[in-house]
Amino acid sequence: MKFHGLVLGLLLFLLAVNISTAQYSIKVKVNGVNDSTMMLGHHFGSKKYVVDTAHIDSKGWAHFEGKEDLDKGIYIIILPSLNNTYFECLIGDDMEFSLETDTENYVENMKVKGCKENLIFNDYQREMAVLNRERMELDELMNKHSENPDSVEIIRNKIIENGEKRKQYMLEVIANSPESFFAKVLNSMVEIDVPEPPRDDEGNITDSTFQWRYYKEHYFDNVDFSEGGLLKTPIFEGKLNYFFKNVVVPEPDSLINQANIVIQKAYEGGDTLMFRFVAAHLLNYFETSRVMGFDKVFVRLAEDWYLSGKAYWVDSTFMSKLTERVMKISPNIIGNVAPDLRKMETYDSQYMSLHLVDADFTVLVFYEPDCGHCKTQVPKLFNLWQDTLQHENVKVFAVYTQYDKEHWIEFINDKDMIGEGWYNVWDGPYPHTNFRNYYDIFSTPVIFILDKEKHIIAKRIDVDSITDFLEFHRKRLEHEKQKQ
Repeated sequence: MKFHGLVLGLLLFLLAVNISTAQYSIKVKVNGVNDSTMMLGHHFGSKKYVVDTAHIDSKGWAHFEGKEDLDKGIYIIILPSLNNTYFECLIGDDMEFSLETDTENYVENMKVKGCKENLIFNDYQREMAVLNRERMELDELMNKHSENPDSVEIIRNKIIENGEKRKQYMLEVIANSPESFFAKVLNSMVEIDVPEPPRDDEGNITDSTFQWRYYKEHYFDNVDFSEGGLLKTPIFEGKLNYFFKNVVVPEPDSLINQANIVIQKAYEGGDTLMFRFVAAHLLNYFETSRVMGFDKVFVRLAEDWYLSGKAYWVDSTFMSKLTERVMKISPNIIGNVAPDLRKMETYDSQYMSLHLVDADFTVLVFYEPDCGHCKTQVPKLFNLWQDTLQHENVKVFAVYTQYDKEHWIEFINDKDMIGEGWYNVWDGPYPHTNFRNYYDIFSTPVIFILDKEKHIIAKRIDVDSITDFLEFHRKRLEHEKQKQ
């Protein structure tokens, strides 16, 4: 294992310090290492952080010590001279122990003194190494004999058996030390047992979604949300992300419901760091998502957990910025009626309002002629509308976002973007529509699609995706109509 590049800072919400009179004292020796120093770090999801550095004495020992408790977690001993290679140890209740190993095989040659939990952790690593090698061999055999159905069936059964061995070993470790921190780590990795779906008297499945719903509802059963040490492992963050990427239906209302359930678990768990991390992680996850419509989840989480005052750790500066962000996104969430843009001036000095556009679908585009992307995408949109969309009762409300009318008209004429059903409009010499805030326009071009009643059905979509989106939307409406 190699660790390239040490991350030097933590997010604001992770900067809490747990003051304690206890001390940690960890001695480490790695035979075959010629470093003058070693580093002690820990996992935090997919990232790793350094918390201490120790000099290596003449006998090869590095001594990490401090006057404050280390948080529980899976920690790493980093060897700078070996390209930041590292091996793992465990910090639980025992914070005074020694580790000795060598570079040939850190795990197999590990000697632990003074920490029962690290002995258990090392035994676990050794057993997993054996099972991992067995699984890799089975995968190779599967590829080699993929054309032979009988062999495939035999190998598949052995793979299942390998997985059962792994699970049973983990359960045995948990049963032998159920109150230990490592038991909580392992328990969070154990997959839940999903019952068979219900069947009728003839053996037919009566609920095809039963197993998925059961898995979703019980996904976090084995996670102890009162244990903040789970954050400093490579496990919890990945499990959290997997749930929202692969288990929950990727639809805003479902995601809002499940996100609130998970944050509530962390809130009720009582561990301050766990609650802060889950709330902040999910807020950031949905704010930065590129999936259309997920900003609705961001807004709801911000309202439910931050603007409500429950996120007591954030300062006024953060809260002010978050409030402003929510205010700009809220009016243009998918499903909302698009804010009307009233009495916008057309290029030929007439007046037109967005809600007066009579069409099955309205494409609302914001652009400026000097934007490099606009120069190609807006004429491209016009050609698409002229060749195809206008024949499907789609009209375009094209909003010029700047203030030089002559420059704008020159652009329209140069690109020949004039046609019945294509409305070239701007806010006029005296801006009054507040379109930047209503539609969160901080760059251009930006494209929205509205239905006949002017509900927003797509936002920040690119020109090449419009035709496919409209086709998909029509099919979905037809499917919903048939179900009624």
